[in-house]
Amino acid sequence: MRHRGPFCSQHCVVFFLVLLASFQVHAQTTYYVCACGKDSNRGTHALPWLTLQHAANTATAGDTVYVEGGTYNEAVIFQTNSGTLSAPIVFTNYPGQVPIIDGTGLNADNAQALVEMYDVNYITFSGFVVRHYTTNSSSVTPAGILVEGYGRGIQILNNRVYDISTSSEKSGNALPLIAYGTSRIPITQLVISGNEAYDSKVGNSQGLTTSGNVTHFKLTHNLVHDIDNICIDLAGYWKAGPTGYDQSIYGEVSGNTVYNCSAIANPAAESYESDGIYCDGCGWMTIEDNVIINADLGIEVTSENQICKTNGTEWSGGMPGSGSAGTGTHPCYGKNVTVRNNLIWNSNAVGYSIGGYAKYSSGGGSGNGGGGTEAAVFVNNTLYNNAKTTGGDSEEQIQNQVGSAQGNYFENNVVYAGSYNHWMYSYNPTSKAYPAPPAALNWNLYYSTAGYLEGTSITWADVSRYTSFANWRSKSGEDAESVNSNPQFINLSAMPPDFDINTSSPAYLTASTSLSCSVGWCDPNGDSPNSIYGATDLVGTAISSSGSINMGAFQATGLNNAVTATLTAGRYTLQAGGSTPLTAVVKAAPPGAGVPSGTVSFYVDSTLLQTATLLPTGIGTSAVAIPLRASQLAIGSNSLYVVYSGNTIALGCCTASDRPGSGTQVPVYPSETSSTITVTLQ
Repeated sequence: MRHRGPFCSQHCVVFFLVLLASFQVHAQTTYYVCACGKDSNRGTHALPWLTLQHAANTATAGDTVYVEGGTYNEAVIFQTNSGTLSAPIVFTNYPGQVPIIDGTGLNADNAQALVEMYDVNYITFSGFVVRHYTTNSSSVTPAGILVEGYGRGIQILNNRVYDISTSSEKSGNALPLIAYGTSRIPITQLVISGNEAYDSKVGNSQGLTTSGNVTHFKLTHNLVHDIDNICIDLAGYWKAGPTGYDQSIYGEVSGNTVYNCSAIANPAAESYESDGIYCDGCGWMTIEDNVIINADLGIEVTSENQICKTNGTEWSGGMPGSGSAGTGTHPCYGKNVTVRNNLIWNSNAVGYSIGGYAKYSSGGGSGNGGGGTEAAVFVNNTLYNNAKTTGGDSEEQIQNQVGSAQGNYFENNVVYAGSYNHWMYSYNPTSKAYPAPPAALNWNLYYSTAGYLEGTSITWADVSRYTSFANWRSKSGEDAESVNSNPQFINLSAMPPDFDINTSSPAYLTASTSLSCSVGWCDPNGDSPNSIYGATDLVGTAISSSGSINMGAFQATGLNNAVTATLTAGRYTLQAGGSTPLTAVVKAAPPGAGVPSGTVSFYVDSTLLQTATLLPTGIGTSAVAIPLRASQLAIGSNSLYVVYSGNTIALGCCTASDRPGSGTQVPVYPSETSSTITVTLQ
């Protein structure tokens, strides 16, 4: 694992009373925290508490704590009370307000995380900004939000986490969002969704991490970007948890937007080695419907550790909990992982990769790179212009400790290589320990504008002398049904590029559905328990489980880039003193640059009500809600609309002098104005 100013006043209290009447909360007890409060108060809306820690120590199962807008310069730990499945403890922002937990001036040596949940269950933490927690010590690891020990049913929702950083990057660490399972009792039923983690210097760590005993979890609809190492890491075998209970397993990583993940300017690495999504010793995992842009490597499945039994796990039976637990000196595997319906473009080095980055050693070792990959299935992904740097490797890469016995598959993928024209790079020769083929390839589409080039386009088991694509298929026995043809993307010159296809494309209805769940992983509790190809594609179109399907991440055809903004109200008629929520939704289809981020401004006629920051709700959708008060309206009909700001990405990222978070911003989604709605004040 490269591994407070015053806010409340008398008018505030009146405002709280008005909103309380319209936003009904059904909970055992409702408490309030405000930067103008006192912990000696009763925690009511009129007499709120001051600190988050006091609220965390007091709230019990079924309680809801509303935290009002303002800056809270404190760290908070949840370790006293837990919720239950039917009565969770909920910490959330007061509607329409943004509480900020700010670590400026706090000593990260005294509190590891700004927000920590330790050995607790059923807590929901939602709607906060967590920021500015830094260190200059390599022996201190600041974290933004940390779930540690064990826990069940914790939900981290709709937060923005940024500037969680170390200035001692060469040997230091910082962790914006992490679940760290250290007990035989797992962190389980964890949901991390709708968050934005960004602009952090993390040293040897990552942006969003699960490590140790973390099981049955979901990382969905997050926006992770401008991290100078790995953006999303699913780790195992790093001795975070006890032997046999030290692996991120049974997870879903879906609908995330990831961009600008690079270690080239990080003193801990100074190379293109950071992943957008990294399964480092994870297992029984679904990675689907993600958009990854400008990572060093888009998606990688492997393990960096060589401390396992001969079956690549710490269990003699191979499955978690089967047989006896113990360590060894054999390669650990990233194991039983299905990677499907993802869009990966503009990677610095590699589109996706399997195999350990180093050859295994006879004595084994932790973190030596000598792991491998088993039963990883890459299906229906779209790759474009990866390996874009001079030292780039390939669109697809196969490294060490993989052979025919490991049973890895690349199928139904669309691979459109950039100017370096590297399609497949499998650089290890066959061996007795790892005989050919290093993976099974079929029903893929390959293309580059330069065309197939002997010695450059395909290297397979360290052999690159294939005179043509047909010669490659004949000699290798792979890609028997694959094609070398232009996929006819809708519009590559658009921004973002439109990677959908038309019905005239050679990728249209020419893919296979022949692989069974037994070769990789189908989540029995997921939306596709019986098909390894998934239930829907990147944009939510249903995937046939038996007939022909398209190659690549799009089953819908003929989609032209479009951004829409929509405004709705909870109620369209208000009485004096009433209020209702306004919700703005922005949608990009197809989502070539992932989720639309940025801000929306809410207007009544030409009067600005509020500008608010969007948070992800899906791979191509984002949303934000604010309260509309009757006092903001004129008697009679009122026209309301929202204006989306558009958003940008530094598509030139990254170089040694142009680190994540810097560089020239390029507009990827345009501004957009919604249709008007009418709200009547009677």
